[in-house]
Amino acid sequence: MTLGRRRFLAGLGGGAGALALGSSPLARLAYSEPGDAPVRLLIIHKGTGTQPESYDCAGGPGRGFTLSPILEPFADLREHMVIVEGLDVRKKLNTPSEDHGNAMATFMTGGVTERADASSLPLATRTSIDQILATDPGFAGDAPIGSLQLAADARTGQLFTRILSWAGPGAPMPAESQPFAAYTRVFGSLAGGALGPDQLERVRRRKQSVLDFTRAGAQRLAGRLDGAGRERLDRHLTAIREVEQVLHRTVGCVDAAGFERQARAVDPSQPDAQHAQLGRAHLDLVRAAFQCDLSRIATFGWTAGPSLVNFSQLIPGVENVDFHALSHGGVNKVVDEMLVHRWYNEQMAAFLRTLRDTPDVDGRTLLDNTLVVVWSEMRSGQHSFENVPIQLFGGAGGRLEGGRLLRFGGRPTNDLWLTIANALGHPMSCFGDRERCTGTLPGLFDTRGAALDEPSRPARR
Repeated sequence: MTLGRRRFLAGLGGGAGALALGSSPLARLAYSEPGDAPVRLLIIHKGTGTQPESYDCAGGPGRGFTLSPILEPFADLREHMVIVEGLDVRKKLNTPSEDHGNAMATFMTGGVTERADASSLPLATRTSIDQILATDPGFAGDAPIGSLQLAADARTGQLFTRILSWAGPGAPMPAESQPFAAYTRVFGSLAGGALGPDQLERVRRRKQSVLDFTRAGAQRLAGRLDGAGRERLDRHLTAIREVEQVLHRTVGCVDAAGFERQARAVDPSQPDAQHAQLGRAHLDLVRAAFQCDLSRIATFGWTAGPSLVNFSQLIPGVENVDFHALSHGGVNKVVDEMLVHRWYNEQMAAFLRTLRDTPDVDGRTLLDNTLVVVWSEMRSGQHSFENVPIQLFGGAGGRLEGGRLLRFGGRPTNDLWLTIANALGHPMSCFGDRERCTGTLPGLFDTRGAALDEPSRPARR
């Protein structure tokens, strides 16, 4: 979903309701056949690398591995997890003070950044993987919102260090960091626990009549416009159709009161003290959108690449500095850094359990039908880009077998997205720059293969 469409949705009040998420099964997804569930993709970025000494698992490859202290919070999700080791982010060389952003752009787009001139901001030269899939009807289906871009903390000194999604060369898609703003853009002004079912239906009908009037007026205008004007009008009508679909899919999904209270309760003006609540509010929004089939693709960033979150308010005893500074040194760097990475995994494990415990329309769970990719742009805060930390969660609709640790020797991260895209039904022979793509990863989805330490090989043509 483009930024323009998202603003249009916000202006109209968006859709027709919201989700207070409970344990009871949801109604069948609108426009889905009984027993048929879509596959969803959630990409979660946690900046500033990891602590290799406490992250790397003993044993493996395969099932015979022991979870490390940092990954231990995922113990009860082990059978839903695949740990991927040995992949390198082949970012542009020699980018002092801009390593985080360059590595993030390369990971997501498979290409390097470029500048329009010596003084301008580095920009991606390719489309990010989420946007490639968002424009594929075979994967995105008829979900009204092509993709979501969300972030718990957008503080950064450089814009491109908080960008995950790129609509194309030089076209960043900034994430929404305000939980209630994200909520209203997706679910709109029919939220409100005080409204009963009859009142909600009356509001929905009023909104529908406004949309009908707007569409009819736009169609009358079409004959008086030139080509460029008709193109803009077509985008406008497409946005109207998206609003209509959100209206129909959200009404009656579940009660709105609890989820709206959650979004309103978070205070974005306390980004350190409420870092966990901010993250959970956004992730629950993603879960709601996935459940009602409003969107099948989302990116979420905990922070910008160089994290500015101060964890002294969240973890007792951690040094009173931002996490990026902590990753480069500190009085108790080894202990403090490990505690922060473990803290993040505790938050994500709690969210993943809600996906695991949420029934989907095909009798499986939402986690079974979702692929969650968790990653960081570098190996550690010391700016190493080899063997970056990556974990996959979920079943991807029965395509991914969990409970495994796979090691690939020096392969580029482009190969990960190449493998995922093909597994999700988007065939491609190369993702990103050909010199950064060497082929699919054996054994990741096709378990008949083997995850070996192997040298890179020429890209497939």
